[in-house]
Amino acid sequence: MNSVDAHHRVPLIPDGVAWRAYDGEVLVVTSQNAQVRTLSEVGSFAFERFDGQATLQSVAQAIIGEFDVTEETALTDLTAFAEDLHRRGLIAWAD
Repeated sequence: MNSVDAHHRVPLIPDGVAWRAYDGEVLVVTSQNAQVRTLSEVGSFAFERFDGQATLQSVAQAIIGEFDVTEETALTDLTAFAEDLHRRGLIAWAD
């Protein structure tokens, strides 16, 4: 999949993944191995938008509006972040 196609992917938080926001950070726990992961401020901001409807492109636009980052950096970093979460079973793709 090329990077343009990747930006149109739609992430969602699957059943079996619990998460809570505390003081601007998100804690994510998987039910299969009870692994806890704490996300950074930007990662938390993105994760909270993984609703099964928003594309990575639209989440990146929200990041640009909230943080001092270029579109290229936001898209590149968000795509890598989402792919890492997907490999760990913390998100799924709706599309």
